[in-house]
Amino acid sequence: MLLQRFSPLPELSPYIDSLLLQEDFNRTNFANRNPVKVLPSAMTVIGIQYGQPMKRLENDKVFEMGSSGLTGVQTSVKEYLSTGAIGTIIVQFKPGGLTPFTAYPIHEFQDANTPLDLIFPSKEVHEMEERLLYATHAADRVGIVQRFLVCRLRNNYEEHSILYAAQHIMKRHGDVSIERLATQSYMSKRTLERKFNALIGASPKHFASIVRFQHAIRLHNAGNDYLDIVQACGYSDHAHFAKSFKAFAGRTPAQFFNSEFQPELKKSFNKSDASSSTDQQLYF
Repeated sequence: MLLQRFSPLPELSPYIDSLLLQEDFNRTNFANRNPVKVLPSAMTVIGIQYGQPMKRLENDKVFEMGSSGLTGVQTSVKEYLSTGAIGTIIVQFKPGGLTPFTAYPIHEFQDANTPLDLIFPSKEVHEMEERLLYATHAADRVGIVQRFLVCRLRNNYEEHSILYAAQHIMKRHGDVSIERLATQSYMSKRTLERKFNALIGASPKHFASIVRFQHAIRLHNAGNDYLDIVQACGYSDHAHFAKSFKAFAGRTPAQFFNSEFQPELKKSFNKSDASSSTDQQLYF
């Protein structure tokens, strides 16, 4: 299995955190031996597959997926399964980073898997997907995706106060007062919630909760015990921490941390990247 992380082009770096490439061209590979479990995340991502199609598992049902799609903020664990040899490029956007590429309200993508050809011109999406199939090197494939995104950039005004609010939540690891954040942004709480939802893709409270969930995972992986995590993340007590954690992970902290379903992906993609501003754990 080939796993690589790429930095965005300079013109994309204000909006995109990184691009992840995963390739496994064996007919029987990791992703079709075991469903890939993706954790809740505050990131908006574009996923582009080349090779055999992916399937999405939900409520004991199987859904066929197209070659490329966009997923907004995720609030629950998602499961995917490949059907054979496959390569995937995952574009990870910074908070608010998708807005310059589309006029659609970002909150409409929350917990959705939207085909890319419903967001961008279908002819250009299909041409990009075809070029990926015929490219021979990982760097060439990532370059094709980056050039596609450069051409999608629109001239638009950025809501700097909302981007600042999102960055403040990330910096504080989700432990923030939304009322105080609204005051610091010189707007009412209701205005902040409306603009934040439109630009970032979730309410500030929900966004902060996911960021805090991710921070709790990082603290545990760094060797902190549950008491340290409760205090560092601002949970009122262990019961509050356990309830909030289970709402996102679908299992208690003890059940989550005692399991290791996909060590290959966990080791490669969850590794902290000094150049990454999001630092979100995707797999478990």
